[in-house]
Amino acid sequence: MNGKLKSTLLVTGAAALGYMGLKALLGHQADAEDDFFRWTGPSATGIRAGNTSFDLPIKYYRDDCFLGLFSASYDPIRALLPSKDLHPVRLPGGRVAVSVFAFNYLETSIGPYGEIGVAVHCTFGREAPPLLPLVLEGRFQDYGLFVHLLPVTSLVARDIGRAMWNFPKLVADMEFEKRPAYQRVRWSQGDDHVLTLTVKQRGVPVRDNRPLVCYTAMKGSLIETEVPIRSVYQLGLAPGSGTIQLGTHKIADHLREIGLSTNAIATRNYLSRSAMLPGGRPIGPADPPFQIHAGKDRPLGRLTVSYDNAGVPIDLYAERRFVSPSRGEKHEHA
Repeated sequence: MNGKLKSTLLVTGAAALGYMGLKALLGHQADAEDDFFRWTGPSATGIRAGNTSFDLPIKYYRDDCFLGLFSASYDPIRALLPSKDLHPVRLPGGRVAVSVFAFNYLETSIGPYGEIGVAVHCTFGREAPPLLPLVLEGRFQDYGLFVHLLPVTSLVARDIGRAMWNFPKLVADMEFEKRPAYQRVRWSQGDDHVLTLTVKQRGVPVRDNRPLVCYTAMKGSLIETEVPIRSVYQLGLAPGSGTIQLGTHKIADHLREIGLSTNAIATRNYLSRSAMLPGGRPIGPADPPFQIHAGKDRPLGRLTVSYDNAGVPIDLYAERRFVSPSRGEKHEHA
C-alpha cells in the first residue's frame, strides 16, 4: 500500500469515527425519528385545568424555535433556585449559563401559541465541572434547565402549564419576525417592552433527538420532566449570532439585576422541531419559586409574525378569535 493511499484511508477512517462519535455524543438515533409521536410512556386523557380539558402528553407538531445561550451572575442565580440540590452550570470566569428561547407553536394538541423562556442550566445532586454539561447535555447525568420565566400568549397554555408542572407562565404579547437572515421576537406586557431576542439563521447544521430535562417547583416538591424532542438546528458560535435588548418593564429590570448578558455565547436556530410534554415526577423537596410578575387573566395576548419588511404582520389568532381545541369555545382577543 503506497503512502498516499494509506494517508487517504487514515483520513477517511478518522472522519468516519468522528462522525459516529458525534452522533453518539448528541444521542442521535435515526430510527427513533420514524415513530416519534407513538408515545409509549404514561398518558392521561380528559385532564382539567381552568376551563380546559386536555390530554397528556401534549404534542408539539411544528414550531418556529430559536434560542441564545447567555451568561449571568452566580449569586443572584443561585438565590433563584428553589432547591439546594440544584447547582447552576458555571462558565469560565465564575458566571453561569442561562438560555433565553422563543417558540412560535404553529401546530400543537392544545392550539397555537407563542412562548418565551428564561431558564438556568443546572445539575441536580452535585455541582458539575464548568462547561461540561453544556457540551454533553443529555449524556451528562442529572443535567437540565430550571425554568425561571415562561410567558405565553394563551390563557389555555398558561393554565395547563401552571396546573401540571407549575411552570412560571403568564399571559403576554409577542411579535415574531422570521427573515432569511434572522429570527426575532419582541415580548411585551401591554405597552411595556420586556425584551427582544434576535438569533441569526446561520451555523453548523446538527440533527438532534436528545430529550430535554426541565426542573420546576410545585407544592413543596422539585419536579423533573423529561421532554422528548426531534430536531435539526443550526449551531451558531460566531460573535454576533444572538443578542438581547432589554426593555423598561420590571421583568427587564429583574434580568438586569441578575446580570444577564446581552450578547449570546452560542445560538440555536431550529430548522425543524417537534416535541412532546409528558407529566413530571417529584424528585425532592423545594421551596416556593421566586415570582417577579404574575400577569393578568387575559384569554389571549397578542401573537403576530411578519415575514417581510413591507408586509403587514399576520395576526396568528385569526380575526382576533381563538378556538379552544378541547371545548370549542371562542375567546375574544384581549
